[in-house]
Order: sequence, then structure tokens, then C-alpha cells
Amino acid sequence: MEFDPAASGTTLTPVHQWDMTSQFPQLDTGSKDDANLGFEGVGCVPDSWLTANGWIDPLTHAAYNPANYPLHGAGLFFAGLEWDGTLHVYGLNSDGSFTTFGTVSTGKASVMDVMFDAGTQRIVATCDNTCGETHTFMKVDAAGAIVPDATYTNPAVIPVDNLEGFAIAPKSTCVSGFREAVWSDDGIYGFGSGSSSYGHALYSGTFPC
Repeated sequence: MEFDPAASGTTLTPVHQWDMTSQFPQLDTGSKDDANLGFEGVGCVPDSWLTANGWIDPLTHAAYNPANYPLHGAGLFFAGLEWDGTLHVYGLNSDGSFTTFGTVSTGKASVMDVMFDAGTQRIVATCDNTCGETHTFMKVDAAGAIVPDATYTNPAVIPVDNLEGFAIAPKSTCVSGFREAVWSDDGIYGFGSGSSSYGHALYSGTFPC
């Protein structure tokens, strides 16, 4: 869904919404467990990065040309499917339709968050304790495919838990060669033994500039 953060009123109403449910018959949306294995994270990857790095459009088998998709805006959306660790690539059109560009393998069994980091010029796919708390940085290779480049694990001080969100501050915020990195804890267990009464939802650390 797309929302206008500047809209007035007390009701949150979507400006646009795109429903991909029919593309995933393997997920039983009536099952609590299966429903939880759908899209866990989504990140917008700029067209400028895709074109500059020579990404090959899976639909045309040629260099990606954003002009072929005039209603999609300025980037494509990479949605992480927790079910199998793949990224599903979409162009979300302003008329409510969407273009499906296929899937990208993260090399991990699952994925809980996706972001594009302008500082490293990489797509970052996060997997929680299912994969040992990893962040896979992805690039466009010489053949024009998006592939894993490097994988990092969380600092040892952070609990091995359902850390299902990850963000890195812009390079413009760097101080002494580092910028902030933030993890979100799905269970708000903090550094405790598993009780939500500990109340920690976010962890803050640093990432090299």
C-alpha cells in the first residue's frame, strides 16, 4: 500500500494498493503460520543504480530501460519472501497495476527485511536467527544479474533472536568513519531472557563508512 504521510484526518487511507496474493498459491493465507511466511520486508531500489550497474531486465533479456515502464516511478521494489529467502521484484504502477520482474536468490533460507544502502551501493537482505543473524549485501555481477556479494553477521553483543528489521544511516551522518546501524527486535525481548517486559525494541550500533 502507498500512503500520503501529509494527509490530514484521523483515518489512514491508502492512495494506491497492489495485491500480489494470487502469485503465491503455496502460501495458505488462512493459516497463521503460512501467512507469517509472506513478504517480511520491502525496499525500493533506484532505477539509476540498476541502469548504472547494467542490470539485465528478465522480461526483455536486455539492459534494463526504465522508459519501458512509464508508470512505475523512479525505482523497482524488492520484496523479501520469508517462505524461501527470495526477493521478488516489482514495478508498482501509478494506476494500481504492477509489473513482475521475477525473483532474486539471496542465498539464504529466509529473509526478514530488505533495504537499499546508498552508502555501499548494495541491496541488503536480512535474515534473523533462522540464518544466524545475517545481512547479505547484493550487487549486479558482470552478467547483469543481482547476486550476493558479501554477508555480515550481527555483533556478538546483540542477542540471537527475531531481529527482523535493519537500517543503516546515510553516509552524510558519518562521524569518525562510522554511521549508525539500527536493528529491530520482533519480540521486544531486549537483552533479557525472553520476556517482553524488558521492553527493548531497537538496538543501535555502528557500521563503517
